Formats: sequence, C-alpha cells, structure tokens
Amino acid sequence: MDFLKQIILLLISPLTISVLLILMSYAFKRANYLNTGKKILLMGVLMLMVCSQPWVANVLLYPLEYNSKRYHSSDLTRSDAIFVPACYYQTQYDLPEVSRWHECSIQRLIQAKIFSDELKIPIIVTGGSFLADKDVKYSEKAKQFLETLGVTPDKVISIPEGIDSLSEVEALKTRFGHMTLVTVTSATHQYRLAQILKNADINSEIFQVDFQSSGELNPFLSLPSILALERTRRAIYEYLAIVKYHVLEK
Repeated sequence: MDFLKQIILLLISPLTISVLLILMSYAFKRANYLNTGKKILLMGVLMLMVCSQPWVANVLLYPLEYNSKRYHSSDLTRSDAIFVPACYYQTQYDLPEVSRWHECSIQRLIQAKIFSDELKIPIIVTGGSFLADKDVKYSEKAKQFLETLGVTPDKVISIPEGIDSLSEVEALKTRFGHMTLVTVTSATHQYRLAQILKNADINSEIFQVDFQSSGELNPFLSLPSILALERTRRAIYEYLAIVKYHVLEK
C-alpha cells in the first residue's frame, strides 16, 4: 500500500507530468512528427510554468482549506475531547527525535496541547502500524511527544489502530463515538475528514492547522516556485482522495 501511494504521488506531480510530456515531444520529433512534438513540448512547458505559480496553488487549495468556519477555543467549550488523526513520523535513519516528526504532525499535536490546556479536556491520538518500521505505532509516539510537551499521561488517550483516515475514525467510533469532539487536522485534509466523521455519526468540529496557501485569490505573478509545484501536487492528491472516498468507500 505504501509503495502504491508513492507511485500515485509521483504520477500526479505536475513536475513528473511535465517531464513526461517533454520526453514524449522528443520521441515524436525523432519519429518525424515535428508538429505533434512541438505541441506536446509546449504543453509540458506551459504546465510547468503554470503549476509553479504560487497563485495557481492558492486557487487549487482554497476550496480545500477555506471551506468552513475557523473556530477559537471559546467556541469549543462543549467539547468532551480533542481528536488528533495521524500524519507522519520518520522511523528510519539516525535523526534527533524532533526531526522525525512531519510538519503536519507537529502542528496538530501542539495545537491539541494548547486546546487541552485551555479547555481541560483529554487528547485522543490514533494511528497504528503504517510507518516504515511496522513495529512502531504512530499513536504511541504521538502520546510520548505530547507528554514531553507537558501533557499529563492521564490526559492523552492512545488508540494504536488505523492505517488511514477511514480506519482511524472507525477505531475512534468504537470507543468514543458518543462524545462531542474537536478535531485538529491539516487544512487540506479537513473537508474529507469532516465527511468521514459525519458518515460515522461522530459529532465533531474541525480546527484547521498546517495551511498550505495564503488564501489570496487576487491574481499575481511571481518567480516559478518548487514549493508551488509541491502544493499543487498536494491539492490534486486531496481532490482525488475525496473522489475515491465518495465513489468507493462512502
């Protein structure tokens, strides 16, 4: 499953698609289809130029990241617990502990800690054996990280189950489906996760972190950016994941 996901991430990358188009144009030119080769080359170059613009990434990400209300802790006083779905933790290589955490994991867990301190409610972390080292369970590492931040052990509930959003919510529902939750997740992930929680009959408000766009929709030009290419890829992946959920898993 991990290998298949990596292949999909590679194939939907605008950079990969642009390179493939440029290589195709060369092949057509070698076969004496010069006009076709020129058109394909133009497509590849245009795609690379367009998708490397931060504004284009903003436009693609906006419906994902800014589709719902932004909450404050004062709006969430009726919540029973904070739910933090898994992101990623690097189990390979000789790295300092803090460097093993992906940015989205860091932001989700720190925000959960802030809410826990303010609202005096526990944090629920999920995630099983989906990391490179299958002996490491994500939720147990997340629990340890929260405790190093000062959260008391009795305020962190670890559910070491789930390899994706759907299975994590299923594990959550089994034990805490009756609770009113505040869910802390990445902004690009919020729409899909909200749908999964709703279909599981779990009452939860979503608090967004790890924004990938500025929310600026007014057109602007800037130098091509590799970061914009990555954010465009991330938007494409999330849209495909939403379609997959509604077609195959809902």
